[in-house]
Amino acid sequence: MATKYESGMHMDEELQKYDAADAWCREVVKTGHELLFDPGNFHDDLCRASKGLNFPLESLHSLLRNIHLVHVKKYSYILRNDIRRHLREYSRGKTILEIARGLNYPPYMVARNIVENIADFGAQNTRKAITEAMRDPEGILGDSDVLCSEYRASELNRLPSSRGLDTTSASRFCPFSGKETHVSAESLSRLSLEVIDAIASDPLYGPRHDRDRHSVGLEYEIILEQVLLSISIPFETEAQLRIKGTARTPDILLSCPVGVKIRKRRSHQPSLHKNQTASKESDEYEWKVVCWIDSKALFGDVQTHNTSVLPQAETYVHRFGPGIVLYWFGHAPIERLGDGHGDVVVMGWNIPESFMLPTGEVVERSSNASVSGRMIT
Repeated sequence: MATKYESGMHMDEELQKYDAADAWCREVVKTGHELLFDPGNFHDDLCRASKGLNFPLESLHSLLRNIHLVHVKKYSYILRNDIRRHLREYSRGKTILEIARGLNYPPYMVARNIVENIADFGAQNTRKAITEAMRDPEGILGDSDVLCSEYRASELNRLPSSRGLDTTSASRFCPFSGKETHVSAESLSRLSLEVIDAIASDPLYGPRHDRDRHSVGLEYEIILEQVLLSISIPFETEAQLRIKGTARTPDILLSCPVGVKIRKRRSHQPSLHKNQTASKESDEYEWKVVCWIDSKALFGDVQTHNTSVLPQAETYVHRFGPGIVLYWFGHAPIERLGDGHGDVVVMGWNIPESFMLPTGEVVERSSNASVSGRMIT
């Protein structure tokens, strides 16, 4: 695992740690582990696994979601193809969470598919209307009149209680907006209660998780911009480039190419002995010219990098020249990650420590600019 511990870690140990973490995540996803349906178990089990695997918590969280997202995409057809059967099960009293567990599929996504097929938003029956309903199930789905006529009988099979709504209290906080509401469970439809329950049971997907990931992504983009400003490297942001009409833009386009000092990719060679010369140690590093930086607030695992991130980065190479993909939560062993024939520099945890300007001057990133990954809840 290429992380902030990389400099003191032998390559074989690095590979073993990454492979062990990857295997743990795949087993969790394959078996439909209970932690995928209970946020409380999710956090506790993730902390235990992080400690046992000696793998950073925020990296493990991101790696698990990356692998689970592949599972979601791969098996989405099963949910779509069998939706009529699931609607019959729901109508007969099976809960959305039970359906999700049976499918080994995210509760939020199962709930969204149920809503899409049994709710009638009239002229507003669009993806946007469904998204709004999932953000505010009490307000939009709370009245059973929103259901298509053939599914209104399903309201007779109500949940006795809901994880997301305290039936003993008249007030609660909306999990998406954070606003306090004063609606009793008894006055809400079964559909809204089950959607609330599904959202509250999903540790990886849903409105709150989408919002948090977006916020964390913006946070790290701001950190990147502030660090570059602190060392007086001029650049344009993605927003500024889009105002100009530039399409397919990285987060940062440097105003002029700069050199960055990076660790060379290694092969399976015996590690250097301490008594070897400093010149040989310096051979571990090289200077690369880069023209852009793309910020990724996630862990760069092999599949996500090679099948999703790298193709996107290569479009930037074609338009702007070589650049950096920066994974704030670390990445898989660098030797397993594609580099676009040497034009894509992969880095983890922070921006390079040293930059060489076109004048030949070398500027150093302040040690105070170092940041640690923050958990995406």
